[in-house]
Parts: sequence; structure tokens; C-alpha cells
Amino acid sequence: MADTKPKLVIVYGTGTNNTRAVAEGIEAGARDEGVDTALLNVADLPKEEIVAEITGAQGVAIGSPTYNRKPIPAIVTLVEMLKDADMDGKVCATFGAYGHSGEAPKTLKRVLKPCNMEQMEVLRILGKPSGPTLTECREYGAEIARNMLEK
Repeated sequence: MADTKPKLVIVYGTGTNNTRAVAEGIEAGARDEGVDTALLNVADLPKEEIVAEITGAQGVAIGSPTYNRKPIPAIVTLVEMLKDADMDGKVCATFGAYGHSGEAPKTLKRVLKPCNMEQMEVLRILGKPSGPTLTECREYGAEIARNMLEK
């Protein structure tokens, strides 16, 4: 019998690897709850491949550092592409690490609103997660997974 675990695609952009560390914490928490995961750096794959991964999954977490008070351009491009994909009913989370203002996750959530996904609260981490903030990332991943498993 085929594995029927729901899949969470975690896609992120990063400049200093802080957002990557947040994404890895989210992935660990989601896996602990029993969902399959795919961790993708937006810079490593064509955006069309990332969109295909996301459309085949039950949940998506999109992360970006805040750069000039906005998400990084590669993540903005990806999110714009998702507006043309079938995203109805997926669990959607947005997250990011920041050094100053931290608007990127909130901006992503707002831009993704027309996609008709079940949106979660955003996760914003100041700097590189460690100790309690790394635990917060894992708990966020577990919460995403539980929301997916309840569907």
C-alpha cells in the first residue's frame, strides 16, 4: 500500500542562513508529528519545480528574511506564481528571520490570502534560532503538521 502521509513543502530564501535554520527547525517539528517534508531553498531549483512540489502537497511553509522591509525578490516571484496554481484548502504558513524590522512573513501572508489556503499565524525569529527560539520553530512545525493531519 502506498504511503498516504500528508506532505509539507518548506521553501525558503536566505541571506545569512538564519531563515534556513528556522526552516530546518520547522521541518524537524513537522516530521516529529508524522508528516513527510521537502525542504527547498528557492535559489537551488527552478521556481516551476518548486510550484509543482507545492501543488502536490497538503501544506506549504514559505520563509524569507526581511530585506529593505520586504521579502527577498526570489520568494516574491515564487509567491506570485502560486497565485496561478490550485492552492485551495492547503495549510499555509509563513516565516522568517530578521535583524531589524521583520515584515517579510506578514507581507507573504497578505499576498497569499487570495490563494484560498488555510493560513496560520506567522513565525518571526530575531537572528539565528537557538535554544528557546529553535524550540519555537519546532513547535511551529508541529502545529503546521497537526493542522494538516486534522484535514
